[in-house]
Amino acid sequence: MRLTYACLAFCLAGALGATAPASAGDLSNGAANGIRDYGSPGVPVPMPTTYEENFKWYVRGDVGVAFKNSGTIDTGGWPISVNQPANWTEQSIIGLGFGRYLSPSFRVEATVDYRTERSLASGIKATPDTFLQRAVAGTSAVNWYHGIQAEDVGYQNTTLLMSGYYDFNERGKFRPYVGAGIGLAVHQLNRRGGTQYDCYDGQITVAGTPPTVSPGCSETNGLTYKYTNYSSAHSIGYGLAAQASAGVSYAISPRTHWDTGYRLLWQSGRIGVGSMDGLSQLHIADRFEHELRTGVRWDLW
Repeated sequence: MRLTYACLAFCLAGALGATAPASAGDLSNGAANGIRDYGSPGVPVPMPTTYEENFKWYVRGDVGVAFKNSGTIDTGGWPISVNQPANWTEQSIIGLGFGRYLSPSFRVEATVDYRTERSLASGIKATPDTFLQRAVAGTSAVNWYHGIQAEDVGYQNTTLLMSGYYDFNERGKFRPYVGAGIGLAVHQLNRRGGTQYDCYDGQITVAGTPPTVSPGCSETNGLTYKYTNYSSAHSIGYGLAAQASAGVSYAISPRTHWDTGYRLLWQSGRIGVGSMDGLSQLHIADRFEHELRTGVRWDLW
């Protein structure tokens, strides 16, 4: 009987101990000022996310130089000294355009590029001798002239291209890219020249009995020792254009990119222009040119 009462007392003491308030030791969890982990779930906290602007449209401006050309120029008629494309001087480029990002790596753009005039041909030839005669109030004057004709031909053009570009390393500041495009080429040939006449002999005759004759060039009765005629001719032609390019852009700021690259440009469209006297022709045919370009791309919205 005594054993039974002892067991009951022991069980009652254990139950009272389980319901007693928590002590400071219960809250320490083995660390200073700590709280015991009772296994209850914590309050969920969302993961932080970075904010990134996604621009869709941009504008651009470029400058560059065209060099190392290939193609053909042919002439007909009297000789004219021609600079074949392989010997052309460098040509400056000014470009404007706008584009759209279709994805973080792919974009399309439309551009207009103007290439300044370069000299294609020049020539000098002697013209047949000629004379001018003036008679005023009994005085007649005549001058004989040698003539030299000189001219040059300049070429300038504009391309309108629609291109696509693939950008690598989409989250980096330096982003290499490759691209290709097709469009329209507008060509203009400008042929300018003039003929200079220089007096080499002449005479003045004054009416009388007998008439008085004085040899030599003179400026009597409105004649001059030399005179010059100027003239010009222009021709505009159209053709296809295509480009392949590669380069790298650098993110100056989140919406400003410095873009530098190389472009191989092909242009078609045969164009010709005749000389002022109609005695010669010059034609330029399909050609390739190499270009180095640099510019800035601004993201708008």
